[in-house]
Amino acid sequence: MNTARLELLIADDEPIARQRLTALAQELGHRVVAQAAHAGEVEMQLQDHAPDALLLDIDMPGETGLELARRLHAEDPALTVILVTAHDRFPLEAFEAGVRDYVLKPVRRERLEQALQRAVQQKQDRPETFPNEVHITVGRREERVPLEQVDIFIAEGGYVMARSARLAGFVDARLRELEGLYGPALLRVHRGCLAVKASVKGVESLGQTDHRLLFHDGLDPIPISRRQLPRVRDYLRNGT
Repeated sequence: MNTARLELLIADDEPIARQRLTALAQELGHRVVAQAAHAGEVEMQLQDHAPDALLLDIDMPGETGLELARRLHAEDPALTVILVTAHDRFPLEAFEAGVRDYVLKPVRRERLEQALQRAVQQKQDRPETFPNEVHITVGRREERVPLEQVDIFIAEGGYVMARSARLAGFVDARLRELEGLYGPALLRVHRGCLAVKASVKGVESLGQTDHRLLFHDGLDPIPISRRQLPRVRDYLRNGT
């Protein structure tokens, strides 16, 4: 068995179904980073986390899993979506929505393992290259600047800004789109902020719940959310 670990988001409106999926995924050596009961919660969790795969119930209140999958694929094609469904026919439109696989309910351990192994392979086959420039707007000028000149991408007042100690400009993309484009080079700091890994100097702890990200160029420290602190520390210690 391939022992590579996936970070998973599980979405199902039934708490018992989420619990079972979580237990099975953990038995198989994967990490469930978040759960959601409907489409709105999925999008909130995606702002806080960058999972490798989404286990998505097809029948949820409001927006269906298939509708959500179609929208997520348009925004972030790199996200692996696995539908979890009681329907024994996998709809053709699901492939068009970017769904990579499906698992029938009641979920069997062996079938889930097979689907997650495929997701592992997709993750390993995913190219680690990313663009080395960012398109930003500063006043009336549009510029392409090297990614290494950016410290953070931060959501402010409905817009996304690229910032460093010497740079501030608007970016015409959402944070999740930037994660899909520059993913290997970025580090989630909190729901509204991504840091460029190469710009990160360290962490300053001012209290048990007050931790700030430090930058090589002296940009003002950025608060780190409790959820993201372990990942930030893991990057600083291991470079991953």
